[in-house]
Amino acid sequence: MLPRASWSWVVFGLVLPVAACGDTSSGSDGGGGEGGSGSTTSTGGPATSGTNGTGTTGTGATSSTGTGGNTQGLVPVFVAQGHLGRLMVSCDDGHTFVANQSADDAEECWGSDGVPDCDHSPWAGRGLAFGAGAFVATFGWGYPGVLRRSTDGATWSDVWMEQPTFADIAFGNGKFVANNSPTWISTDGTAWEEGGDLGLNVGNVRAIEFVPHGGGLFVVTGESGSDRDIVMSPDGVTWTHPTTRPEACGSYVLGITYGAGTIAIFSGNGSVCTSTDGGDNWSLQQVGGSFSSPGVWTGSEFFAYEGATLHRSADGQTWTEETVDPPDIRIGALARSDTGTFVAHKDAWEGWYDEQEMYRSTDGLTWERLPAGAFVPSHPINFIQFGYAEPSAVCPLP
Repeated sequence: MLPRASWSWVVFGLVLPVAACGDTSSGSDGGGGEGGSGSTTSTGGPATSGTNGTGTTGTGATSSTGTGGNTQGLVPVFVAQGHLGRLMVSCDDGHTFVANQSADDAEECWGSDGVPDCDHSPWAGRGLAFGAGAFVATFGWGYPGVLRRSTDGATWSDVWMEQPTFADIAFGNGKFVANNSPTWISTDGTAWEEGGDLGLNVGNVRAIEFVPHGGGLFVVTGESGSDRDIVMSPDGVTWTHPTTRPEACGSYVLGITYGAGTIAIFSGNGSVCTSTDGGDNWSLQQVGGSFSSPGVWTGSEFFAYEGATLHRSADGQTWTEETVDPPDIRIGALARSDTGTFVAHKDAWEGWYDEQEMYRSTDGLTWERLPAGAFVPSHPINFIQFGYAEPSAVCPLP
């Protein structure tokens, strides 16, 4: 990739101060480098929908759908979030992406002499969630960051500037929870208040998701070096530790999802940690060599990808694998709609700018590369989220 113009932070009409990159409670490696090819898993479908908008049915959990189950008059969309403040939306079931925007379209991550370091910047893409009728994206890692909110997936507003940087964000039980210690909580994605201390035994939070197990749980993982931890909470305020957890659980987390009564944590090292009792006890399975995608629940199986190899399981314990078509793609950031469409970005280690690729599938086995002109090649994509948007000029009602 060729270096672009000189680096600056003139963003959306604001000039942001660039602070020294220091250690914060969530300031650590992430994003397109470490653990940054993922999907958020707060729901975006009917009232029974669970993680990744895939139609899981958690017993007793308050629906985490952002629409209360009423999608009439709304547009089903996929929103993609990346580094350098990048956001774009698909309102035609993943065939094209529009409203592409970023903090600086002319810059390239890790360009000349490795600068800018997009993993550690005010506009590092750190997480995306849908709920309360809105998408909320969190940016920033190791620097003051920003939370951005949109009800149509195309027009975004800053709802909190220079906030503590968050390692992902999730929605469930009627609230957004932004992942730091302490957490921050919002019922609408606009007004935020402090939640509770995570009580993690490590220095850096990594991932958060809501899973509809029982009355519903937020699950957070944390990691520093070889140490890692897991905590759970029904409200984002009071957090508890598991009774048993294999040491490797929580390492290099790409995503957390839920299906068939099982919470599953997918790791970049190819392992899956599962719990069937609401996170109190966990088991570890080594499934592949290294996942390139997070996991999704299809309604009957967990799917996770290792490049073009699909790993699938009905229970999170017994896994099979097969090569997808075409066999030369590399599935990275991933989401699935509540009607079964998969949308993915090329593994973020490889797919940037001129080499960027977006994929679409109706079954997770046979994929199509989106053709030239279907999206604007730009900064690395880290997260994709399905949800429902208000109609707009770029995303009208079908």
